[in-house]
Amino acid sequence: MLDTMKGKAVATLAAGEGEMLDVFGASMVVKADPARSGFFLADHVVPPGYFVPLHSHAEEEVLFILDGALTLLDGTGERQGGPGETVHLPRGVAHGFRNDTARPARLLVALWPGRQGLAMFRHLSRAGRAAPGGLTPLEIIAICAQHGVTMG
Repeated sequence: MLDTMKGKAVATLAAGEGEMLDVFGASMVVKADPARSGFFLADHVVPPGYFVPLHSHAEEEVLFILDGALTLLDGTGERQGGPGETVHLPRGVAHGFRNDTARPARLLVALWPGRQGLAMFRHLSRAGRAAPGGLTPLEIIAICAQHGVTMG
């Protein structure tokens, strides 16, 4: 992962490099760890049918859609987002998204400070792999709550 904020040299990370996470079938490659860089950045592939329900948290979040389309959700309704679009999700504001298309969407996810977000994604990835039948909605809600995310 990139460690450019505290280092004295330019750092690069190849396309396939970074910490690999699986968040319920959606791959996430961590590109910047907030413990080293001061923010979280990940390359996230969202498969068709994937759904992140309304939730809120205390970290600022930005999505940059690289490819495909997402239905963006907030407390006022839904709208479509596509390639090249930047979506700012302010801390404390309920938001979510889903992929209603037949092909994957790819986006960059940035969070700052990002420590809670990365800890949650790691926890969900580990717990998901360890649960043979998958996690129940109540288990997912409990994990998210441990990392400062309120569902609904």
